[in-house]
Amino acid sequence: MNSQFPEVVWTADMVRRFWVYQRTRPQEYFSYQVGRVIARRFGRYLKGKVVDYGAGPGFLVDELLAAGVQCGATEFGMESTAGLQRQFAGRSGFLGARNNDQLADWQGQFDTAFLLEVVEHLYDRELHECLSTVRSLLKPDGHLIVTTPNQEDRAVSFICSPESGLLFHRYQHVRSWDVQSLSEALRTAGFGMREAGVADFGAHPLAHHRTKTLPARLLRSAAMLVMRRKPHLYCVASAKC
Repeated sequence: MNSQFPEVVWTADMVRRFWVYQRTRPQEYFSYQVGRVIARRFGRYLKGKVVDYGAGPGFLVDELLAAGVQCGATEFGMESTAGLQRQFAGRSGFLGARNNDQLADWQGQFDTAFLLEVVEHLYDRELHECLSTVRSLLKPDGHLIVTTPNQEDRAVSFICSPESGLLFHRYQHVRSWDVQSLSEALRTAGFGMREAGVADFGAHPLAHHRTKTLPARLLRSAAMLVMRRKPHLYCVASAKC
């Protein structure tokens, strides 16, 4: 890190303001781009009740409900949670939306939890709290599916604030992960590892189905497969060690 430009330390209020704005840019959400790919890739874990922890605007929830999966959603902040509740009210299989501090009666109720593109946004304390909370929502034999950027060079996405001179990541990422570090974090949190790997979910023909035609997606997929990039990291862990 260049000592002349130190990195900002995000507070809860800063994070909240940032994500209020990001909700106006849905096309930038991971689940908007590849939610259908994720639902297909991890389909064998979608039995029983599923929860999307940190669901954002609900793009993965939408895909799971369309696939006939019973799904609930959690978010941070009452406004975001209320928005999810309004959006999916009446949809078959929707189990409701809860704020992060309203989860007591959901403990031990879910067979699978998704944690998509969340862990890169969390400092140590918040990461510990997040993984502990997600584990409490799972049944003893439940599964957690985590995705995050693979070995991200965060500096590539740094912006310098003209007001403070501090650097911040364009998408509020505060840490980078690889297979080893993510697997170890999950083990430390009490999970047993089932599988872990790297992939390019964006190279699948189902990626970007919301914005691109099938022919365009097929051409894009072929080009990206030639590049052999692996920008995405995933882990599947078991609540039972």
